[in-house]
Amino acid sequence: MPPLNHVADFGGGGMLPAVGILAALWERQSSGHGQVVDAAMTEGAPLITAILHGLLDQGLWQARRGGNLFDGSAPCADGRFVAVGAIEPQFWTQTLAGLGLTPEDLPDQHDRAAWPTVKVRLASVFATRTRDEWAEVFDGGDACVTPVLGPFEAHLHPHNFARSTFTEVAGQLQPSPAPRLSRTPAAIASPSPRPGEHTDTALADWGPTTAEITDLRKDGALR
Repeated sequence: MPPLNHVADFGGGGMLPAVGILAALWERQSSGHGQVVDAAMTEGAPLITAILHGLLDQGLWQARRGGNLFDGSAPCADGRFVAVGAIEPQFWTQTLAGLGLTPEDLPDQHDRAAWPTVKVRLASVFATRTRDEWAEVFDGGDACVTPVLGPFEAHLHPHNFARSTFTEVAGQLQPSPAPRLSRTPAAIASPSPRPGEHTDTALADWGPTTAEITDLRKDGALR
């Protein structure tokens, strides 16, 4: 199942408005005019599926689970998973080599009718080792085979460690700011503000009086 609410809330509802605001600010540089940014999760989520519609139009996508280029799964020996994205022939060849197979051992890679047979064979091989053992086999190569890490172990991966993809603030592990800007990199406030710490200051900047803010807090509208 797709993890949490990444598609609608974070992708369609969070990233899309951010891109829309940046686009409107950039356009204002030339026109001098502002505009409304209408960003809806019900439109942002479908936007992320644009590649699926393109594949469908080319006859390369079908509404059947496990019958397409980017879906389907089977566990390793420990019940965990690796991600296999060997679509291009050179990656497919390297993947088979890591599995101890050759192209002659299986039907043609793009023969959809033979995919069930291929899936059974690959699943049986992947089930002979654990996720981390397969990660070691394919480490450093171009086979597009990588371990599927849980959200609380991803920070331990060597790539994420080398890139400082995660950081610790006040004893709490969290993602580092991204994307990274070369001249004005983002910085994490230290110490981090407490939830609600600047509520009164922000509201005062927007116009409400101290009495109105107090009433909002009494009514339970503010923490």
